Amino acid sequence: MKSKVGIVILVAVFFVVARFGYVKFAENMSAKQKAASMMPMVALGTVEEAEIANSIEASGRITAKYSVDVVAKVSGTLERKHFTEGDFVKKGQVLFTIDPNTYSIAVNKAAANLQNARAVAERAQKDYERAKELVANDYIAKSTYDQNLADRNVAIANIKSASAELSDAKRLLSYTKVVSPVSGRIGMVNVTEGNYITAQTGSLVRVVSVDPIYVNYSLDSKQFNQLRNDTILPTVQQNEPIRVQLTLPDGTVYKYDGDEDFFGNEISQTTGSIALRATFKNPEGVLVPGDFVKVRIFSNTKHKKPVVPQSAVLQDSTGRYVYTVDGENNAVPVYITTEGEDGDNFVVKEGLNPGDKFINYGVIQVRAGAKVKIMSDEEMKAKLQQQEEPKEE
Repeated sequence: MKSKVGIVILVAVFFVVARFGYVKFAENMSAKQKAASMMPMVALGTVEEAEIANSIEASGRITAKYSVDVVAKVSGTLERKHFTEGDFVKKGQVLFTIDPNTYSIAVNKAAANLQNARAVAERAQKDYERAKELVANDYIAKSTYDQNLADRNVAIANIKSASAELSDAKRLLSYTKVVSPVSGRIGMVNVTEGNYITAQTGSLVRVVSVDPIYVNYSLDSKQFNQLRNDTILPTVQQNEPIRVQLTLPDGTVYKYDGDEDFFGNEISQTTGSIALRATFKNPEGVLVPGDFVKVRIFSNTKHKKPVVPQSAVLQDSTGRYVYTVDGENNAVPVYITTEGEDGDNFVVKEGLNPGDKFINYGVIQVRAGAKVKIMSDEEMKAKLQQQEEPKEE
């Protein structure tokens, strides 16, 4: 009887222990499943190579192609201003009106003098023609004929002189309409209506052109030689335009590329640098004369260089970095040095080599040293498809 009771007790203990072990096992499995579900799901990418043009960066300054001070060419009272300060004006547009009365009178007087000269010349021509007939028949002396001929020639010369005076008077009258010499943005007025002005008054207003626009910069002799060695500089056999890119003061890249159109003919003995200039389109007026920008010149010869998507690159106080994965699926940061951009990619100078693996998707959720779950291609497609599906309201 005692042996049966012992057996029952042993069986009961076995079941208790087994149940406790199962519960612990289930709890451990649940904890592992929970930990696995909390792991960031990531996808790996491979560092690829791209054909990249070498480039050199320098500081540049924006300058207007034309910067013109508008001055008066005649004297008079400034009657009216025909523009709003800061507006865009076109070449030939009237900017100011100077009192034209004095010059209108001069035009009328010159026109009258021309009319009188023509009348005198007409009479002199007739006298000359009569004298020519009479001297042929010896009815008048040869000296009388010579006098009529001289009077006719003087009259013709007076017509030319009076015509020139009329043209000059009209020219001066036209100067009472002060027009813009170039198209561009107009500045603040220096002389207001009602003032008496002369040619010595100086600038009435300044007009600067904005489209196209120049960017001037300089390179030291070392950089200049690098340009030549990388076939950036034009040669006799090379007519391909040289691509130039701008980075604005706020860090954004200007959407239009420029063309290099000027290289200095000597290196300065004082600064050891050579002057260069590029021309850019500026239809929206984004580039403002006098502003400072970063200039990047690209070679026409391309080289294979590693690139990584910008979306996979993070940055902290140390610099830019990407996450790689070690043998135990732990995230490992790898700092990289970049040298410019190529579309949506960073060009890698140091830190990664072609073929290296890095976390390309899910990088925002990754922490250094933490485990990650690497998704398969099927899981990646499902994840992306789930993100693209519209949410039900």
